[in-house]
Amino acid sequence: MPTTKVDYDAFVNMLASRRSVRVFKQTPVPRKALERIVSAITMAPMGVPPHKVEVTIVQKRETIEQALPLMVGLYEKLGQWMKNPFMRFMIRRRAGRETLNTLREHVLPSLAYRLPAMKASADDSITRGAPAMLLFHAHREAGNHTEDALIDLTYGLLAAHALGLGATAIGLLPPVVERSSELRKLFKIPPENAVLAAMIVGYPKLRFRKGIRRELAGVNWM
Repeated sequence: MPTTKVDYDAFVNMLASRRSVRVFKQTPVPRKALERIVSAITMAPMGVPPHKVEVTIVQKRETIEQALPLMVGLYEKLGQWMKNPFMRFMIRRRAGRETLNTLREHVLPSLAYRLPAMKASADDSITRGAPAMLLFHAHREAGNHTEDALIDLTYGLLAAHALGLGATAIGLLPPVVERSSELRKLFKIPPENAVLAAMIVGYPKLRFRKGIRRELAGVNWM
């Protein structure tokens, strides 16, 4: 076991200094840094071993840019489907009420005014111009794969921050990659795997001056 200890205050200070980064320098992320992020992810706890989650590391911005028109087209179609009561019912039935509400209340309203600019290649509101990206996926029938992927994602975000990189989880990515055969082919996702989570990573263009502490919905002592 490592003998170096991190006290609680130092740990909390690291958490407090981490922010979700969505504005990046166009400097490529070295492969060594991405390898170190993956190495940290391998130490994440899991429900039942062995590891079921695979990670696809997209190292080139050009590959991400190649995917963007396909992503924009799928979200444009989704916006049209959500206007149809029958399609809304089918989305709720297949994806669940939580996903339906997230799409209706957050995702589509935030994308509505951005899609035209994205179609004109003047904006990137999905991958935010990030030079690198990680996709987490696992066999659809693997146990605990969704929970494990989210824990892996969290370790990846913290590892990126420790390396001086900026990163954020992007919930817009998994649904479109999951449902597009073209995107699956581009990112080499096996057909039997479900795409579960994604993070973008790069060097921050801006420096935050404050951290954020958000209150939980509730803390109940018994």
